[in-house]
Amino acid sequence: MKSTGRFTDELRRLMARSYDSCQSCGTKLPRAVAAYAGYAVDGSPLYVGACCEQSIAELATHVYWWWEVDKRCEPETRLWRYMDFAKFVAMLEQRSIYFARADMLGDPFEGASGIAERRSQWDAFYLDFFRRAVSTAPDQKEPLSSERVEQEAARLLREFQSIGERDRRRTFVSCWHANTVESEALWRLYCPQPMMGVAIQTDARLLTEALGNDPQIKLGRVQYVDFRKAFAGFHDRIYWKRRSLSHEAEVRAVIQRLDVQEDVGLAISIDIQKLLLSVVPSPFAPGWFASLVESTMRRFGVDSNVSLSELLSEPFF
Repeated sequence: MKSTGRFTDELRRLMARSYDSCQSCGTKLPRAVAAYAGYAVDGSPLYVGACCEQSIAELATHVYWWWEVDKRCEPETRLWRYMDFAKFVAMLEQRSIYFARADMLGDPFEGASGIAERRSQWDAFYLDFFRRAVSTAPDQKEPLSSERVEQEAARLLREFQSIGERDRRRTFVSCWHANTVESEALWRLYCPQPMMGVAIQTDARLLTEALGNDPQIKLGRVQYVDFRKAFAGFHDRIYWKRRSLSHEAEVRAVIQRLDVQEDVGLAISIDIQKLLLSVVPSPFAPGWFASLVESTMRRFGVDSNVSLSELLSEPFF
């Protein structure tokens, strides 16, 4: 069946939640066998394996799911975002959260495929891949010469190499910390004394809903890898980071623009009331700061629980 390339918002959402299981019968999909994303006769979206391929009336695309790591984030995953008070007020006033452009996040490895000393291995793998692709392209009337194969493979590799830097300038990210409790380390990192700030608490389901269930915004867990031994996946490298940053336990919302952007960030509209489970004032702030947080939220018409930090609990001996 020929794919139409037609995607509705409902199909995009289904694909984001799916991975290695047929959504019709629950059968685990065998590795290296494509899944099918499309529509049933009644127009409802489907993500199925070969086991239920016959239920597809219109094929939107084949899905080569093993090309990407499993980044799924369970809906109940508790998420935190630590920020200074000025950013919190801006979020309330603008009813939006900030997505930074990937190359402006401060980590030189954002969107990287690997470390420079292993570049030759990466290039050699893809150069060989392109040689095979050029040599076996369909509808060739006669075989290409070895010289022409090398020229075309080298051209494709150059184009391939340029994609990484281009993607950094058209990808925007909102970073969250997955944890069931507060992180003292992140308080000290993002709201060090004497700075006053807050941590907003939500979960993956609320964040997705507050962003309007926008299928263009993908929520996923970051994968922490040792780049001395592994390369990032080409199709999802914005979700790969160095293992030395694993303490971040990051979940990130990602949105891409079709063209390279000059904007260093995007303010994405959000339903603040739906987003917030609670707001926690910094445990390092003066006692009056919690009242200021509450009054500021009221001024902007936001009704949410303001909770004291767990770090303020006192021990006994």
